[in-house]
Amino acid sequence: MNTLKLQEVDSLEATVIIDNELDPLSPPAPNTVQITGTLGTIGLNSRHNLTDRGGACGLCRAIRMIKNAKQSHGRSDDLVIDLHPDRPVYRGIALPENIISLEADPTFDELTDAGAIVNKSNEAHTVLDDMFLISGEIPRLTPYETGLKNAVRYDPEEDDWYSDELIADERFLACNIKGKGIVVFTGCSHAGVVNTTKNALDLIGNDVPLHAVVGGFHLAMSDDVQIQSTVADLKRLDPAVLMPGHCSGWRAKFAIEKSMPGTLVPCTVGIKITF
Repeated sequence: MNTLKLQEVDSLEATVIIDNELDPLSPPAPNTVQITGTLGTIGLNSRHNLTDRGGACGLCRAIRMIKNAKQSHGRSDDLVIDLHPDRPVYRGIALPENIISLEADPTFDELTDAGAIVNKSNEAHTVLDDMFLISGEIPRLTPYETGLKNAVRYDPEEDDWYSDELIADERFLACNIKGKGIVVFTGCSHAGVVNTTKNALDLIGNDVPLHAVVGGFHLAMSDDVQIQSTVADLKRLDPAVLMPGHCSGWRAKFAIEKSMPGTLVPCTVGIKITF
């Protein structure tokens, strides 16, 4: 695999502005208590369907918030959103009885109207004077990271739902901190957090150490075998910091802390991370 030229960054600050660290995904331990109010129980009992979804756009609000923050500091430079060109209108989860649709993804036009410039790319590339890497499609290498079970996407032209368990349009962001190494920012890691991290190392160069992995690890609903396999492979990659956020789950965090004491750092909405 050809590596991409990535400039070292002297330092980096990252602010978590959207996260659901309330953890509405992880199931309780067996034979303990019954839990309701999670996404699973809400979805199963919701009367909402595809026709009455939409409206709210968290990403659009984030764009406006960032634009306003820039303006308050006297900056008028463009806000660029880098996206995969093949994005579904709706995502959902297929159950035996019905399909639970998620909120509509914001369209490219809606993001533009919110104040962003949309750049579409499905190949790995660098941005901001080669200081950050945005991946292309993430190769699926491990046998246990198989995507999102029962995930589907809606095609308005066919007026039907289709299987989309790989969620191939998901990507990651990475940079190289001087004197520390690679920092990887994941999405939800539907491609697998190990696959994601390995791809970052391959693209940047395996001679650069892994410093941190930040974001969703997609382990909240995984079984113990997958969690242990993931943690073991992450340990082999020798990160200094692991910051699992949304969709990671408390069991994965416990396993990380147990296997790599002192590596785990909480990642919650509102915090500012300085590398």
